[in-house]
Amino acid sequence: MTEDIGRACVEMFRDIAGLNSSSHGAGISDAQILSDPIDSFDVDSLTVMEYVMGLEERFGVLLDEEAVNGCANVGELAALISAARV
Repeated sequence: MTEDIGRACVEMFRDIAGLNSSSHGAGISDAQILSDPIDSFDVDSLTVMEYVMGLEERFGVLLDEEAVNGCANVGELAALISAARV
């Protein structure tokens, strides 16, 4: 995963999960977003689906649904995007 892809994935996740607009979100580091389980950020499956679709659009890739479902965190999604862009 390139640093730019990881950074963009984190920024997009902060936006879609509402972490930029909450006091709770201010205490969450980029490293936590990359490594902690997605469901630990109190986002529902519709939000996650919207996030993945946004990633696909942003990076011009189509991610395999099974591979996406196997991702536990944002870092793993960023790695999928990196692999898809090769």
